[in-house]
Parts: sequence; C-alpha cells; structure tokens
Amino acid sequence: MEEPQIKGLSYQHRQTLFIILALVFLIVFPALIFYTTGYRLSFDNEETSIVSTGGIYITTDNLEVDVYLDDEQVERPRLFRSAYYIQNISAGQHRVVVQRPDLHTWVKELPVDRHMVIEAAAFNMPVIPHIRPIAKYETPTGGPVFLGVKNPDTFFSGVTTTQAVLFSTSTATTSLVRNDEYTYVESLFSTTSTSTRSVFERLLDGVDRFRFATTSNGTFVLSTTTQEFIEHGNTRLVERDSELYAVWLDSVNTIPYYYCIYAESASSSIAERYGDHVAKQIEELSMSTTTPLMFDKDRICRSEIRLDRKHQDVFFYDFFPNSSDLVLLQLEDGLYVTEIDDRAWQNVQLIYPGSDFQVVVENNVIYVKDRGRYFEIITKIEPS
Repeated sequence: MEEPQIKGLSYQHRQTLFIILALVFLIVFPALIFYTTGYRLSFDNEETSIVSTGGIYITTDNLEVDVYLDDEQVERPRLFRSAYYIQNISAGQHRVVVQRPDLHTWVKELPVDRHMVIEAAAFNMPVIPHIRPIAKYETPTGGPVFLGVKNPDTFFSGVTTTQAVLFSTSTATTSLVRNDEYTYVESLFSTTSTSTRSVFERLLDGVDRFRFATTSNGTFVLSTTTQEFIEHGNTRLVERDSELYAVWLDSVNTIPYYYCIYAESASSSIAERYGDHVAKQIEELSMSTTTPLMFDKDRICRSEIRLDRKHQDVFFYDFFPNSSDLVLLQLEDGLYVTEIDDRAWQNVQLIYPGSDFQVVVENNVIYVKDRGRYFEIITKIEPS
C-alpha cells in the first residue's frame, strides 16, 4: 500500500496565510495594549463607553483563605498559589478582606488608581493559640510528659497543642527520657529572657547610666553609642520618645511599597486615601532635616513608620520569624503580630494572651515561658 505523501504549501498559499496572520496581529495587538493598560469597555449605561481601571495584587501567607473585594468574593488564584491578582477595579477606595473561620481576619482599605496595580501582603494568625509543648521529660517515642500534674484539664487551657501530651500525678522518671531541647530552651531564657518592665522604662535606665552633662545649661544628652538596634535586612526597629518605629536603611530604589504613596498635592487627599496618620507624618517629615521624605517619580516615600502598640506598654519586640514586614510585640495583655504597612491602618493580631510570660525568638522560632512551662508558638496552620 502506498504511503500518503504530505506536500508543502504552495507559495501562493503561504503568502495568503502570512497576510491573514499579519492582519490578525494588527487587529489583536492594539486590543491587547488597550486591555493591559487598564482600559475596558463599559456596558453599564445605555451607551457603550470606555473606562480606565486598575488592579490589586494581594499575597497571602495561607493558601486556603477566602478573599473579598468590597464584599464580593474573589475567585481562587490560578496562576499564583499564594497570591491574588484582582483586575478591572474602578478607581477609588476599595476594601480587601482575607479571612478563614479559624484565623484572624485581615482587612485593608486601599486606593486604586487608573492604569496602576497596588500591592499588599495579608497575614492571618490562628484565633486559638497553637503551641508545641516542650517538656523536661519525654516517652521513649518522643511524646512530652508533664509530671506532678493534679488537674490536667487546666494545664493548657485556652490553647491547642500540636501533639498529644501525657500528664502524670507522679514525679517518677525511671521510664522517661530527658529532653535535650528543654535544656536548650531553658538556657535561652536564662541568658536573653525578657523583663517584666516595659522597654521604654529600660531605655530610661540607659539614659540615667550613659548621659553626660553639657557645659551650657546642665541638661543631659544620651550618647548614641549606647543604643542597641534590632535589624532584619534593611529594616531596623528603633525606640524613640516612648514609641516604636520601623526604619528603612537603604535607598528609595529598594524601599518596600508600603513606605510610599501615590498622592495629589493636597494634604486632605492623602488623608482620604491612606489615613490621617499618614498625611500627618508626611507633613512632619517634609519639614524634618534628620528623616526627610524621599521622592521617586510620582511616589512620596517615608523612611520610617510608627508601629501600633494599641496604647499599651511594650515588654518585648522583635521581627516575626522569616519576615521583615511583620513585627512581634509583647504588650500588657498578650503577644501580638503587627504589620509595618500602615496604609489605612495596621492590622494587629493576637497570637498568645497573657500578662506575665516571657518571649525569646531564636533561629526563627518563637519560644514562650509561662508559669514555668516552655513551648513554641505555631503561627501557620493548615485547615483540618
């Protein structure tokens, strides 16, 4: 049987096909440019009109969450596993909500401009604290055992443990194994444990120890060499005037987006778009010689942002593990996570309640000592 022969297109057919494809490209290309720059056809009114739109790009630290834009749920992302790119948004203020029943809700109201995409990073901490107990003794298979416990129901009340815990009314350890991690964590608190006094009180102690008298009027000045900083990447946490600030150390070319705003010339417009506190700080920094504003094309960028401490004393602070955008704050009533991004407001979420415990962050792990018990705070959980 003779095999079929495949012949190439003739010159005339090839020329015709090329012309057709070129015409399709010339027709489609302007439409793509029209679409990608934010223009859309609107059929809301009786007459068809062209409107310009913007977008919002939201990253999330949990995959299984629900995202809402102005009370309308956004479909799950297809191209990005942990990010939502919301298109075709009309210019103006829009509220984004990221939530899940077992997690704290993250909410942010952001201004959307024509032909631009605004960014934000959501975070959602567990509503019920999740902890991993660190016992002094373990079973041969690694299960934590707490000895001399008469009432186990109240031992870890109000929290969820990530593994089964054994309680014993006895103090016998013959069948148990010493936990090396317990010894390690215990040593962390003996060398770097936090105080029961606020960080601002301890800072004033530093002033008393290191200040020196001037020759003019007898006032005192703090030596700048005595102050300690906590840094992560190019961000530094600074205590000043009984407040806590996140300070950007690098140039405007690499500054995170939330330090910057796109604004009109009127101060009231900044307040409407980003909040009164942002407008007030920009006005103050515009007259400052020590922390001036930075300008990048049509952006106005601040070099520092004040952290929301909920009008409470701060007993401990550090960067959240593996993040330069989130900060841990131990306040009067618990341990919180706050975002540095203060556009509209700062989301602040409680991860462990209490008024008398100590915190240490080591190797990107949050350890807590509460009533003589040691445990790790688990901040990322998957839905059951």
